[in-house]
Amino acid sequence: MKKSIKKIVTKTKNFKVRIDHRTIITVRTKEALKYWLTEYPQAQVLS
Repeated sequence: MKKSIKKIVTKTKNFKVRIDHRTIITVRTKEALKYWLTEYPQAQVLS
């Protein structure tokens, strides 16, 4: 993972991830976050 994503992971418990231009999901675990980032490489971690 990128350094900025690692900082967000250590600070928060819930993660909002933008999968595409209109889909935003909330992820609760680090393992799920890793899954979504590998499944959708263009995904962006919002918070």
